[in-house]
Amino acid sequence: MPLLAGAVFAGALLGACVSAGVSVFSSIQAALYPEQFGLWGMNGGQIFFMTMLGLVVGAVAGLATGAGSVVALGIDASTSSSGVLPRALTAGLGAAVVTAIYTVIAFHVLGASGLALAGLGAGFATISGLLAAFHTRRLIRRNHSTGQKQSH
Repeated sequence: MPLLAGAVFAGALLGACVSAGVSVFSSIQAALYPEQFGLWGMNGGQIFFMTMLGLVVGAVAGLATGAGSVVALGIDASTSSSGVLPRALTAGLGAAVVTAIYTVIAFHVLGASGLALAGLGAGFATISGLLAAFHTRRLIRRNHSTGQKQSH
């Protein structure tokens, strides 16, 4: 449960920050170069709305990524080869696979194709996989230091 909660929180925070950043950048461009970007500007309410939208989208993406980690850990625990891969790497791989799938689908719907689509999927999958692996490793170390039973 802590892994899933951490993934949702990180996704929501990242989504809100990216949305706010893009909205503010767009408004700055519109103010500096109104002849080129005059229609891009946003007021404070629109920036707030985009930030909240990014928060929700990021939370859903974080939930999907966290679910990928939890499912991978569940599969790892139920198979006989659970000693082959470290649990943190397993969680990272599960998060990366799910992230690659939903990233490719989302950006394909938005019009990306070819090498750009593959690069976006690989980039987001790498970042989410590394974050999930580090977070899982931290949770495992904390559970071992306190003597608690490992949980997903």
